[in-house]
Amino acid sequence: MKKRIASFAGGFLAALTLSACLTTALAASGKVSYNFANISMDGTRKITAGQDITAANGQKVPGSILYTDEAGGKTNYLPIRTISELLGTEIRYDSATKTVLLGKQPAKPAAAPEVRPAGDESVIDLRTPKTVPENPRRGDTALIKSRGGTILPDDDPNSYRGNEKMFKDKDGELRYEYMVGNLGALDDLDKKVAERHLVNGDYPKNNKGENYGPKQLVNYVGYVPDLLYVAEEGDHPAGYYRQTERSAATAKMDGRSEEECPHTIGIPLYDSEGKVIGSYNIGCAGHFYAPGMTLEEVLESVEDAVERGEW
Repeated sequence: MKKRIASFAGGFLAALTLSACLTTALAASGKVSYNFANISMDGTRKITAGQDITAANGQKVPGSILYTDEAGGKTNYLPIRTISELLGTEIRYDSATKTVLLGKQPAKPAAAPEVRPAGDESVIDLRTPKTVPENPRRGDTALIKSRGGTILPDDDPNSYRGNEKMFKDKDGELRYEYMVGNLGALDDLDKKVAERHLVNGDYPKNNKGENYGPKQLVNYVGYVPDLLYVAEEGDHPAGYYRQTERSAATAKMDGRSEEECPHTIGIPLYDSEGKVIGSYNIGCAGHFYAPGMTLEEVLESVEDAVERGEW
């Protein structure tokens, strides 16, 4: 087992290095597709191709991401939390230094210890606690309920992630209480996006009563809008799509062979009133995997792709 973990860790670090060499940023003209591979370890399936995984805050997120750059180069990404779980390694995030902390961290010097009070916003623990935190970070419950959210029991450890109190949005997805309406929790880029797309901190509504706006602000607003914003790109103007239609298009391509796959499927692109203004092409997840592949086989497929110059 130790040998396999060491081999996997080495391959993963090599993949990180390769990623750094091939891409310096995710260019706006590149294509991103999701859920390209099955990931198994010791005979146990950890990630299933074509399916999202559940993040620590209860949200559905891609189990893998394939990024295709302008030159056709392909870079694959796996969730670092899943990687840490495969290796049995603890994971935390220090937002003050923007550092992912894997494994046990060295102790602070005795002469100058650093003490973080409960609820310190610079550290987010993603784990479900065994007991209710003594001083959890909470949010504006009145605002959350006004936007269809459900407040979870204070005395249940499952209502928390680390020191953070969670709630369920109107679609039943878990979210952080403290994020809703908390402008200070947004970075400078998200603040600009919020200023451009939100009205009084909420997604605006069209004449049909549908909310519309960018998905990146769902934790700040507290729910997912009906129409999701997509910026102008080469083959389409700026507009909105429906997540159900995007998911259906992705599902049609998942698991197909390279010969069978259409590689792109167009879904309706709407304006803010829900009127169709064009088509938004959804790309497939690539073809570097086959159903039932083990983790080692996925890594071998990656190495073969590198040798062929496809990454």
